[in-house]
Amino acid sequence: MAFLDKLGELAKTAADKANDSLEINRINSDINMQKDNIQEYQRQLGQYYWAKFVVGERLEEEAMAICDKIVAAKDQIKQLEAEIEQVKASREAQRAERAEQKRREAAREAAEKAAETAQEVEILDAADQPMGKFCGVCGAPMTEGQKFCSNCGNAAEKANEDKTDANG
Repeated sequence: MAFLDKLGELAKTAADKANDSLEINRINSDINMQKDNIQEYQRQLGQYYWAKFVVGERLEEEAMAICDKIVAAKDQIKQLEAEIEQVKASREAQRAERAEQKRREAAREAAEKAAETAQEVEILDAADQPMGKFCGVCGAPMTEGQKFCSNCGNAAEKANEDKTDANG
């Protein structure tokens, strides 16, 4: 029976500890709720004094010092927001400059490509033109039906139809 009594006593002790723990947690919860209430009351008190400060009422020295700190913090926030706007504007200007640079580069590339195409067309047009005859000895141009070179006097049979051979 001593064993059962001890077991019962342990169970009762454990139950008491659990009840005590629950009671302590409930009390701590009430304490935290009251602390939250205090913070809310302090916030309301701060708003009350801030409203007086804003309308120009003179407050006690310590309250005025706190309000001055708030004003300084608000001014600092305005400066920081202005810095943010400057960073954004700078980034936007950089983006616009890069876009303009890309546009100019694309236009330059398009102009180069157009020039290359125009050169290719000129080359093709020149290749389609009849080359004419040139003297095979001196390279002087000869007209159709000419029997002798007017420059060197050689016979037209030596005339060459390729400009590059005549010039080269």
